[in-house]
Amino acid sequence: MYLQSKIRAQLFLVIGVTLFWMASGAFMAFYKCVNYIPASDEFIFVVPNQLSFGSFLLINIIGPAVGGFIGGSILIFRLSENLRKRSYWYYVFVNFWFFLGFILVLNTIIPYWFYYREEIHSANDPLAMALDLLILDPYALRNIVTWLVIAWITVQGLNIYEKYAPTTLISLFLGRYHRPHEVSRIFMFLDLSDSTTIAERLGHIHFFDLLKDFFSDMTDPILDTQGEIYQYIGDEIVVSWPVRRSVLKHMQPLECFFRIEKSVQNKEAYYLEKYGLLPKFKAAFHSGEVVVGEIGVIKREIVYSGDILNTTSRMMEQCKVYKQKLIISNELLEKLPENELDKYCLAELGEMGLRGKTKKMILYGIS
Repeated sequence: MYLQSKIRAQLFLVIGVTLFWMASGAFMAFYKCVNYIPASDEFIFVVPNQLSFGSFLLINIIGPAVGGFIGGSILIFRLSENLRKRSYWYYVFVNFWFFLGFILVLNTIIPYWFYYREEIHSANDPLAMALDLLILDPYALRNIVTWLVIAWITVQGLNIYEKYAPTTLISLFLGRYHRPHEVSRIFMFLDLSDSTTIAERLGHIHFFDLLKDFFSDMTDPILDTQGEIYQYIGDEIVVSWPVRRSVLKHMQPLECFFRIEKSVQNKEAYYLEKYGLLPKFKAAFHSGEVVVGEIGVIKREIVYSGDILNTTSRMMEQCKVYKQKLIISNELLEKLPENELDKYCLAELGEMGLRGKTKKMILYGIS
């Protein structure tokens, strides 16, 4: 069964949240069993509720597994989507109350079912006993506060994940960007055509809404072709791909451009109704060696640096000169399989010098 790339990415996040909560539950199981005895100044290992450690560990994993999957699904598929346009503090406020209620329910049902069911039923006042054991007991309160902290870490982790591409985030954690190093990348610079005229016509606020819709419609095509969004620069987006066999074999950069074009065309009625126009855009592709590393002190970013980026930007200027919606460099064209190029129409634009460069390049228009 085919799932949209965005949904696949969201399911991946839900699984990640579930595994994180399960690991947290397992850690807490060990933590709860370790007790300090002041009289003898020593730590002892005692499993609560007269259970075997295996049973206690399993209970502390099952609950977070269910909670992580349900809570993560609601957070990622509903709350994050619906609150994306709201302020950060509103987003935090709603998430806090959601997780507070969600964790209260979990920390009531699970201890009741596995630990205190018989004790509560046999009490003279079951309701008072349940309230005392499941909510007001210091052990229960500590459990709720601990899981609220875990929920907060989860939300902040998802915010960080949205800022960086998954592969970039993994590399960041592994410290690969601490020292600058060279990588081979393919870059696509894509920007909205006639953006100045459109902005004057729509006004800055409405134009910004157009950009948000425009960039949003690129999400699935970029994910489908394994692209990574590097930067948003005004009305321009920069996407990159590693130069590896699978990327070149399946023509993923070129496929990305035409899938974006199709995605926007499929929303034609929406754009015409809301903005009175269908966005048109142009793009340029180039590849080569760039240096990548972490830069900045107050605000840190992962930055690519090299002549390739400047060249691709200059190439995009030629789209307007030669009335092309897509331009590709000869350097990248030579890396692509010839049998896959047959379905595209190539137009050699000749050898030309680009602004700010002494070495001339051969560029091609593609349709």
